[in-house]
Parts: sequence; structure tokens; C-alpha cells
Amino acid sequence: MELPLLTRLLEGQEQLRRALAQVLALDYLGALLGSLALPLLLLPWLGLLPTAALLALVPLLCSGALCWAFPGLRRWRWPVAAALPLAGVAALLVAPLGDRVEDGLYDDPVIGRLQTRHQRIVLTRRRDDLRVYLDGNLQFSSVDEYRYHEALVHPAMALHGRPRRVLLLGAGDGLALREILRWPDLQRVDLVELDPAMLRLARRHPLLRRLNGASLDDPRVHVHVGDALALVPGLPGRYDVIIADFPDPATPALARLYSLGFYGRLLGRLAPGGLVVTQASTPFFTPRVLASIQATFEALGLDTRPYSVTVPSFGPWGFVLAHRPTATLAAGDLPFQARWLDRAQLRHLFDLPRDLRPGPGEPVEPNRLVLPVLVDYQRQSRWRSD
Repeated sequence: MELPLLTRLLEGQEQLRRALAQVLALDYLGALLGSLALPLLLLPWLGLLPTAALLALVPLLCSGALCWAFPGLRRWRWPVAAALPLAGVAALLVAPLGDRVEDGLYDDPVIGRLQTRHQRIVLTRRRDDLRVYLDGNLQFSSVDEYRYHEALVHPAMALHGRPRRVLLLGAGDGLALREILRWPDLQRVDLVELDPAMLRLARRHPLLRRLNGASLDDPRVHVHVGDALALVPGLPGRYDVIIADFPDPATPALARLYSLGFYGRLLGRLAPGGLVVTQASTPFFTPRVLASIQATFEALGLDTRPYSVTVPSFGPWGFVLAHRPTATLAAGDLPFQARWLDRAQLRHLFDLPRDLRPGPGEPVEPNRLVLPVLVDYQRQSRWRSD
């Protein structure tokens, strides 16, 4: 609609051909600015409903500009001018409704919310159950998060025996870091987190800080903010254990963090005898995700050990541990008492049940940067009903 109107506006000033060129240039420029402003500025700073209310005012403002630009529309000037303040008041009334709508999406009362450049963070609480949601997906429940984080961290640390240097990717909430810091010989942890707002929240929110044991303030922890794919090659030294706790590979942007190219970079940061472990979604519903991650590590010549643990708020959850074939693994003892994991659990942890593996008719390929098959595997839930 805007193209004929802008052409009409400009054709009286210049030749039609030049006017059309200007109109198309302005149209493309406006589309570029709008496509950048929406995800980078409007949604992160205003939220969904305030952004929608603001954008709803744009056509009215354009209508007012046209009424003043074209003499034939002069009689509509004052009606449009009168509608502008009414529309502004309506936008101010509608914008706060977003929080009330969002509250209805969660079972427990919402006690905090934060829109960052990268994600929407929501905190809920009912009695002792504190839950954190990222973009509407449950990140953890304080009631059972220890099962997930003990399973993520301690098997690799125990099989190494005496880890001194650890690289932690993701996990900006500080909970996996809390478990890493329990190892007595630990000297340094490098934490790579994309969202600085998540780090600030984990440091400052009293409930989160108590839950993670103020782990982000430990002097052995060195925080690096940015994209792990870009930061990993420049990190100092090599690591005894590398732990990746990224969101599920539901999009190509996330799937690249589970790719052959990225795992090759991790392999370059691994010390002799070192181990890598990553979360691998829920193998009960998406067994090909875990199997593809395993195949990706194996394509690099690594030995793998898939395993799973039941987390009540999540269900069965999968992990893949990988190491060079020449690595000498320890017996797998914990030098402290964990809440759930012990030597007996470790002994049977790697016995992955048959129903958590892909069936004969479910082929699996390694995940690559140029061919992110994990996105399709993540969407093709085994038990999904259409």
C-alpha cells in the first residue's frame, strides 16, 4: 500500500522514473530498519504487547502525515489528529496487560520476569519450588535440579579423577558451577555464557544466589560473555573436563553448538586424558537427538558413553560423554557426598535402556554446521500426537 502513496507524493517533485527509484530505495531501507529494530531493540526492551501497541500507532501516524501532505485529504486532518491521543491512551492501557496474560501461562505465581536481548526469563515460586523458564521452557526446578546437575557434572569429573581446569559452556544460572566447585583439586573454571543478564540475575537475585551458593563469585571462576562458537578457540590453555549445557537444538542457531565443527574446536581445547560431556535432550521422546550427538563425537574419532537420568520435572534426560580412545579413566569415585549420585549409581549410569535408543527404522546422521539434522530430530518426537 505504501508504494503507490509514496510514488504519488514524490512524482510532482521529480520525474516518475526517479521517483519510483527513490520509493523502492526508501521501502527497502524501511524494511531493513524494521527487521533490525524489532528483534534487537523493541522486543528486548519493551516486550511483546508494548511493542504491538507501539507498532499499532504507526499506521495512524502515517495517515496523519498523508492528510497533511495531500490537499485532497485536508478534511481528514482534524479527525486523525483527534484520534492520535485516544490511540495513545489505548496503547498505554493495553501494554501492561502483557504481564497478566503471561501470568496465566504458568501454574505457579510469577515472582520475576526479565526480557533480555537473547531470551525471556521468568521466575515462578510455590512454597519451596523455585522455577526458572527461558522463552517459556522450563530451565530448572529447585526441588530436583540437583539430579540434573550432578548427572551433568560429576560422571566426567569422576572418570577423570583429579580435574584441575574445567570449561563450562552455558549454565549461566550458576548451578552446574556449584557442583564443579565441590572438587578439591580444582584450580580454574572458565565459564562461557551468551546472556550477561542471566549472569547478573544469578548473582543478584537472593533466591538464585542462595540456590547456586554464590558460585559465580568464586575467585577460581573466570566468566567470558559471548558466543561459545567464537570464544572457545581463544580461551587460555587446555581443559581436563569440558561441560556443555546448551538449550536443546531446536533451531539452526542452537544446533550449531552440537555440530561436528564446534566439537572439533572443543577437541582442540581438551588436555590429554580429558573428557567432554553435553546434555542431549530427552531420549525417551527424541532418541535420535542423543544418538546423533553420539555419532557426531564418534565422527571425530572419540569414544562415547551415552547415559540418562530421571529428573521428575523433566522426565528421563540424556547426556553424552566423550573422550579420546587413549584416555585412561579413573575408577569413578566422588570425594564428597552428593545428594543423589554415588559410586553405585555411577556403576550403572552408562547402561542406557533399549527404549531410549533409536529403533531400526530411525536412521541417524552426525550433525554438521551446513546440515543441522538435529533440528529435525528435535522436532520429530517419538510420542507426538498430531
